[in-house]
Amino acid sequence: MSSRLSAVTLLAVLLGAAPAFAADVSAFDPDKDGTIDLAEAQAAASRKFDMLDPDKDGTLDAKELNGLLTAAELKAADPDKDGTLDKTEYLAVVAARFKAADPDAEGTIDAKELSSPAGASLATLLK
Repeated sequence: MSSRLSAVTLLAVLLGAAPAFAADVSAFDPDKDGTIDLAEAQAAASRKFDMLDPDKDGTLDAKELNGLLTAAELKAADPDKDGTLDKTEYLAVVAARFKAADPDAEGTIDAKELSSPAGASLATLLK
């Protein structure tokens, strides 16, 4: 009986977790195809950039990034070495993380890929 109860509990947990993954994808999936393509990821990231830029100067410094990137990541993503990221530089980081989260290189990220460590890293720049 206890193994049957454990199986039912496990099934309930798994079924409860499934919508969470779908919700994560759907938050960045305006065409509702169940995947995120680079354009959708960059559109979400553009909105996130605007939200992170309270002074509306068109750049994000380490304080505005609030830990989204490490100091080393910020330095690597800052080709003009001004200590900030403009939107183009931020979107380049998003594109690199998108590529890392798309191991099959099909150009889209599904719920499983978004739940991977690389996908989670991408998602932090989108939401």
